[in-house]
Amino acid sequence: MDITDSVGRAAYISFIVSLCYCTDYELGYDPTVVWNPDKEYWVIKCPDSTAAKDGEMRVINYYARDPIFEAERLFGRHTRGFAASLDPNLVDEPDTFIKDSWPHASADPQYTSRNELDILWDIEKKLEGKSMDKLGVIHAKNGGTVCFSKAGNLVNDNTRAMLDPVFSGFKIALNQTPAVPTIGNRASAKENLTRNISLRVHRRLALQPLGRPLHTLKSPYELIIVLADVMVAHLTILKKSGYLHRDISPNNIMVVGDGERVRGLLIDFDHAIKTDKSRLALAEHAGTLPFMSICNLQNSEIQRSELDDWESLLYVVCWLGVYGVSQDEQVAYQQEIDAARNDDEFYRPPLAKWNVGSLDDVARAKLVDLGNVKTFNDCVLQCFQDGAAYDELKDMARNLRFALFANPKLGLLYRGLSAIDDIPDEPTSRKGAKAIDKSMKAIKTGAKAIKTGAKAIGKGAIASEVVTHRGPGVHSERFLEKCVNPFEKRLEPKARKYINNDLLALINDFKEAAIVALHEMSTSDF
Repeated sequence: MDITDSVGRAAYISFIVSLCYCTDYELGYDPTVVWNPDKEYWVIKCPDSTAAKDGEMRVINYYARDPIFEAERLFGRHTRGFAASLDPNLVDEPDTFIKDSWPHASADPQYTSRNELDILWDIEKKLEGKSMDKLGVIHAKNGGTVCFSKAGNLVNDNTRAMLDPVFSGFKIALNQTPAVPTIGNRASAKENLTRNISLRVHRRLALQPLGRPLHTLKSPYELIIVLADVMVAHLTILKKSGYLHRDISPNNIMVVGDGERVRGLLIDFDHAIKTDKSRLALAEHAGTLPFMSICNLQNSEIQRSELDDWESLLYVVCWLGVYGVSQDEQVAYQQEIDAARNDDEFYRPPLAKWNVGSLDDVARAKLVDLGNVKTFNDCVLQCFQDGAAYDELKDMARNLRFALFANPKLGLLYRGLSAIDDIPDEPTSRKGAKAIDKSMKAIKTGAKAIKTGAKAIGKGAIASEVVTHRGPGVHSERFLEKCVNPFEKRLEPKARKYINNDLLALINDFKEAAIVALHEMSTSDF
């Protein structure tokens, strides 16, 4: 809108006048969430799709205090979360998580967009009676599209229903104001207006169990256990139902229990997609910026697979290793950052480039930080918090990076790398250095085979000589049963199976050690 010309001024005035005549709903007030001033709680009307009938929608009332988190940005999905209860008398003992969000939708009724409620119910059905809670996946009790009554009709709450009346005066002004030959363009303004009102649908879900955020954890040992649980659940869902999560990030991992009994909970399937028989998803951007894989950021032609989510897990480990696991550690580290910025206005904290700039900028930053052993050590691992538990987390990050970025079985295309320049230095785990020294020549031979696009990598390419955290794991001889052409557009299913199994073995190895460490810590307190 350009108010320096007559078209822009007329449109601006019409827009302001339209706002003055807006209803509460058009101004953004949600009639389905009402504050009770006497009881000091919110009454949240959650749709119940299981009891929906033509022309009506049954709702279930939940009761909650203030949101446990709110959206930080004006635009986007604008997700809010409430810890709620069905019983108003138990509002301070909530057992249900209410997720309120505005995901993208399609105006074409023939197109079925991704719907988290349908996805969760489909996953539960495919698990054939296996408890979602025990698996470590959120369960949807009820939910659906938020509706409200308008002129006696039930209307789905969406951005078009809300904004079309607001912009009606704007459209009229654009149609009635004479065009100025050299200044302004009515046609382009109308086109931009229609295009910029994206269709987002208001959805609300009631989810159980009610988990806690990751920052409530007290130790990196607990974090390791939680992450292991989440990845087991992730791959079980992929195997049983074919859904790829595609958004592994700290906000999408919750915690139940504590100490040795702590468990991870995977939530937020907004970005999940049903994969085909080869278990690969279409190439498209999806996820949370600091934790998106390099291929995802670069919008690579390589179809998305579970390897992208494993890579996201690596970034979660690095991010929390640097900024701290517990809330107290995160607050203390932020204070250090603020103090450093006071001394140097150009100071940038570690990993800052993973969260700023364009997608290409973030991809390049990750390539620099993770594409070479030395830079990974200097730019990432050396910035981890201090302590034995963080040393364990650091070792886990080192091994995950090796499996994903220096694994000759994956090929360059699957790592977002253009060259292999650090394989001879890998890995640097405590028990693996001696074995790697003996297999240096074989590793170089394997790297050369990859660069020439060989379909078979000889038995000298790492394999069983690579020793991980506490013994053979990531690179076992099973890899040699099915070698991969690194220049093909997809990974063979058997090869992915071997990689997944070894990655699971790796992370479960760390989980077992973390449980032992927590047990020793708890017994030493007495």
